[in-house]
Amino acid sequence: MDFQKTFSSFSEWLEFFHSGALLKPEQIDELGQEMEYRGAIEPLTQTVIQGGGFEPSAGWREGLAWCGVNSRSRAVMLLIEEALGGAQDPRIFAAEGLTGFALRLRGLFPRFIGSEYTEDPKVREYMFPIPFEDLQSLSFGANQFDLVSTNEVLEHVPSIDLALSEICRVLRPGGWHIGTHPFYFSNENSLVRAVIRDGNVVHLMEPEYHGNPMSDQGALVFEIPGWDILIRAKKSGFSKAEMRFVISTRHACLADYIGGVFVLCCQK
Repeated sequence: MDFQKTFSSFSEWLEFFHSGALLKPEQIDELGQEMEYRGAIEPLTQTVIQGGGFEPSAGWREGLAWCGVNSRSRAVMLLIEEALGGAQDPRIFAAEGLTGFALRLRGLFPRFIGSEYTEDPKVREYMFPIPFEDLQSLSFGANQFDLVSTNEVLEHVPSIDLALSEICRVLRPGGWHIGTHPFYFSNENSLVRAVIRDGNVVHLMEPEYHGNPMSDQGALVFEIPGWDILIRAKKSGFSKAEMRFVISTRHACLADYIGGVFVLCCQK
């Protein structure tokens, strides 16, 4: 089963959600088990993943991992492959430098840059020569990249709107921003958990932290985007903003509950 659907609004998603087209939980599990048994092909590299080779995991979206690349990351790789369309020597920036995903892109594209983020000077010194970038204030000039990818990062940025504006700025006209984030897909509005006021973090809800390779304490979640992120992306300068819903037996892309991996795709 290889299925993609594009959504440009919350109303389009609701229509699809209520159409009865979504897989049932038992069908999702059966599909995931089939992927585990049969193996898959990694997008971009076309590497064959043998059946039984995936790492054990409790969930599908973060699972089906092989050599550090999981289900949602392969969905991003698949859409990057489609967006690039065989472009020669593209310039690519990703807001990750240590992951299996970053290692794949670094090995494929000579003009790939992957960065991390920390305010701790000791960590920066230790991690040299890995570059560090703040998505709210990127060091790159305008119109530099063909593609920017942010995976499970936007929710940790104090201002998603600033980050989107900066990503749009550094993309060349026609370039793409493709990536994932925890998605409040049942709601039109984003869920704001914390904000910065007068230079200090103000928690509006119980603090939530996700894994962070730069800190044992994890990374604070400021906001879980809802469907309004598409409107905000357009206000930030993108000409197109949509959510792609991806299920792929061929590439082992699957998510819990609804089956498809949501990937944010924005074109300048």
